[in-house]
Amino acid sequence: MISKIVDVLVKVREKINEGNIKKNKIENLNFEKNFNKNIIAAAYSWIYEKNQREQEILNSIPKEQRKGIRIYSKEEINKIGIKNYDYLLHFYNIGLLTHLEFDYMLDELKMLPIENIDIYQINVLLLSLYLDFEKLSLPGSRLMLHSSDTIN
Repeated sequence: MISKIVDVLVKVREKINEGNIKKNKIENLNFEKNFNKNIIAAAYSWIYEKNQREQEILNSIPKEQRKGIRIYSKEEINKIGIKNYDYLLHFYNIGLLTHLEFDYMLDELKMLPIENIDIYQINVLLLSLYLDFEKLSLPGSRLMLHSSDTIN
């Protein structure tokens, strides 16, 4: 189930990047796979909320204090595995992760033995970034929506 939710997040983010999503037209998305419309709506709201949160943070940091992505050494990449690194880099390239989240996920994965690192663990870490309940939620947040609510 977790990998299916991550697949939906990736597909929705790719459609947003392509410009195929206009305001509140997520029901018109065409995916190769048949995804549940509730999962698509939830994924869109998670991405939207995360983007809003990132914009607020970005606006609060002066331009001269902003940092870019760090280049990782071969030892660091080999510690988590090249396939896992490529999988994470794909999320960064499509915009599901910021450079700080990318660093956080790599640091978390480096603590695990390499034989225990797999796609499932990466997906769980990714979802934990989107479903962070400890941070203050924005008005109209997904935390305040019920499963029976619809998004216009």
